[in-house]
Amino acid sequence: MQLDHIALQGFRNIGAASLDLSPKTVALVGKNAQGKTNLVEAVYLLACLKSFRNRHWRDLVKHGEKQAVISAQISGDSLPFTLKLVLDVKEGKSIYKNGVKITRLSDFLGLFRVVLFCPEHLSLIKEGPAKRRSFLDSAICQLRPYYASLLNECVKIEAQRAALLKLSRGKRTDPALFSVWDDRLAGVSVKIASIRADYVRRLQEAAPAHFSRISDGKESLSLSFISDVYREGAGEEEMKAAYLGLLSENLEGDIKYGFTGKGIHRDDLEVKIDSFSARGFASQGQQRSAVLALKLAEGEISRDMTGRPPVYLLDDVLSELDEGRRSYILSGLAGKQVILTGTDKDQLDTAHQLYFVEGGCFSS
Repeated sequence: MQLDHIALQGFRNIGAASLDLSPKTVALVGKNAQGKTNLVEAVYLLACLKSFRNRHWRDLVKHGEKQAVISAQISGDSLPFTLKLVLDVKEGKSIYKNGVKITRLSDFLGLFRVVLFCPEHLSLIKEGPAKRRSFLDSAICQLRPYYASLLNECVKIEAQRAALLKLSRGKRTDPALFSVWDDRLAGVSVKIASIRADYVRRLQEAAPAHFSRISDGKESLSLSFISDVYREGAGEEEMKAAYLGLLSENLEGDIKYGFTGKGIHRDDLEVKIDSFSARGFASQGQQRSAVLALKLAEGEISRDMTGRPPVYLLDDVLSELDEGRRSYILSGLAGKQVILTGTDKDQLDTAHQLYFVEGGCFSS
């Protein structure tokens, strides 16, 4: 998969820009706050339809403009195609493939795939489970487009169950009132947890080798999936029945606190280095090596499941790594399309294409 051309209008601080991109390494060089990350963000939006920096998409529209437009020409698995994303302050978001509007998210996700690596990801290991769930979900959504609809459905069901829990507080409650919502919640939760577990298995197959090479074979990495819902070796119906039992056991506590205490919202990717928790015991260098291994594994899985590698986005991450880790990640991405940003031209001198960025303008 390759991004051949991208054009932006009214996006962040970019009034208008049009860039032809090398199929190899593209470097964006400039001082901070000039627009480098804005371009990376635009590319990420074309793959995931969400920003990795801002929760409110209206903030992506340049001040004083009514809309932002991102257009791209992409070489995919078959014929080249175009993607266009319009962010209109009044009308909302619109997506087009080859000029035809896409109305379902599942028809959009997976058309264009990326692997993003930014400085915030370096804290993936030491932060809480929510960050690691987000890492899993973002990667999976690009590979299994229907997965996003499962996540949305689960959020809605949990909200309905939470509302019923709050109404039941302080009252004698018939557990049968929850049976419909519990059954629906269990059904979708088992599907989500099973997909996450499968993805973690794929990570476990790919990531340890990268970690071993980064550490010169001195340390080992292992990954496991922690879940209230998923049970290794069990079928969907067995897992569903077990989770329904867990919901029943915890109903009194759920009513007391007004939310569902057990579920996929507690899932976690456990990372261990030499059999010790990376979150609790690993050094900063070890944690960064683990994140590098996870990100490179993410790209491998994307390639293996689709037949073509994704586009790699490295946003100002090289400056955060030492020389050894920097060299390893660049050598691991050789021959793939990589868009990377930085302030130091010397660190990016191996790029096949160089753009200088200043005030939202791009020059070669």
